[in-house]
Amino acid sequence: MIALITTFSAGCAKFTKCAYDSHVFPLGEYNELVISTFPSWYPRTQSHIPFLFRSLRAPQSVYFQFFVRATGTTAGRNPNIESILVRKCSYEFPGQKPVVLIENYSDSFWQQGRPDYDSETLEPVPCIEDGCVLVKFDLVLNGTAFEGEHVLYAQEISETYPLFFDALR
Repeated sequence: MIALITTFSAGCAKFTKCAYDSHVFPLGEYNELVISTFPSWYPRTQSHIPFLFRSLRAPQSVYFQFFVRATGTTAGRNPNIESILVRKCSYEFPGQKPVVLIENYSDSFWQQGRPDYDSETLEPVPCIEDGCVLVKFDLVLNGTAFEGEHVLYAQEISETYPLFFDALR
C-alpha cells in the first residue's frame, strides 16, 4: 500500500495545448453542429526530471472537426439524419481570405488531417495566442438549409496529472 501511495505522489506530468473554443450551432429541435479543434500532432517533451516531473507541449497548430450530432449527445451515430449535404464549411483569420475545409460533403462527421475524411490534405491551422478565427458553414439537413458563423477564440489549456498515469499512456 505504501508503494502505491508513493507511486501516485512521487511526481506529476503537465500537458499543454493550444486550441480554439468549440461552438455548438443548433440545427432545429433534434440536431446540433459542433465545430471544434484538436492538436495537429503529438506533444513533445519540453522538460523531464525522471520520476518527478515531465512537461509536454502540443504544437501551436490545430485541425478542425465538424460533427452534426443528436441534440444533447456527445458521440455516436445520429438517428435524426435522413439526408445531409455540407455545401461549405470554412475558416478565416481577420483580414485574410477564407480557407474552405469541406465542400459538397455528404456525411455528418469530418476531421481535418485524417485520410478517411480529409481528401484535400489541408495544412494545420496556426493557433495564435490571444487570436481568433471565424468559422462559417452552409448545409442542408433533412431538406432544410442552415447557415451560421461564429468567432472562435484561441486558448491555452494545461492539465496536470500524476506521473504514474503518464507511464500508462
